Amino acid sequence: MKNILNNKKILFIIISIIVILLLCTLIFSRYEVNIVKKKIPYIEDKKNSLSSDINQQELAPENYIASVPIFMYHFILDDYGNNMDVENFMKTSTLEEQIKYIVDNNYQTIFENELDKLYKYTKPVALTFDDCFVYFYNNAFPIIKKYKVKVTLNLIYNYMNGENYLTDAQVKEMLDSGLVSIESHTLSHKELTTLSNDEQRKQILDSKKKFEEKFGVEMSTICYPVGDYNQETINIAKEQYKFGLAMTGGVYHTNIHTDRYKIPRIYANRSMDINTFANYLKQSKVVIY
Repeated sequence: MKNILNNKKILFIIISIIVILLLCTLIFSRYEVNIVKKKIPYIEDKKNSLSSDINQQELAPENYIASVPIFMYHFILDDYGNNMDVENFMKTSTLEEQIKYIVDNNYQTIFENELDKLYKYTKPVALTFDDCFVYFYNNAFPIIKKYKVKVTLNLIYNYMNGENYLTDAQVKEMLDSGLVSIESHTLSHKELTTLSNDEQRKQILDSKKKFEEKFGVEMSTICYPVGDYNQETINIAKEQYKFGLAMTGGVYHTNIHTDRYKIPRIYANRSMDINTFANYLKQSKVVIY
């Protein structure tokens, strides 16, 4: 009888242990499931967050600095005739040599209206042409098309269709190519600091309105004639433009030249050799941090 009781106790203890083990296993299994369930949304959330961050960066990141050579050209013409400003007349062969160097070395040409989108590029460079008589269409545009680079023309509205100047049809053809953009070089190329506030407003704002109506474009940049501007000029420009271009100052550094209405450019003159041009280009970079 005593042995039977002892055996029952042992059996009870064994069963109890088994039950406890089973309960522990069940509880632990549920705990693991909950952990996994919690981890999966967390991972997905991180993925979604990362994707969101990338998309936001593609749209408009604030955390970048850029150095961009912005070259300023005037006339592309071999024979400068009786003109005194010889340096304003770049040879056609020189322009082609420079553009070929850009393409061969994987630099990326941008329009003036992309100066706030530099984070999309790694080695940006801007080619800007002021005044833009018909010589651009005859001598430069064929090179632009050959190498498929982007350029911006800073046009003078009242000169349109005049003697030796670009016609509406020529500008329309170049815009349709997708390789040329246009911006304002005012109505009549007057030195802005010699004008009254009202006259400045007319030169700066009316030119934008007229160009936009004529060609169906949206202008973002005012190019100051002869690089001449004052605080009144800038205040007016800020009303309707994103950028203001000067004539000198070297490479544009976003962390140094923080006023977008005083953006510097490099004078691409007749004497500029390919080594000088290349040294400016080598400063091109975009750093996202």
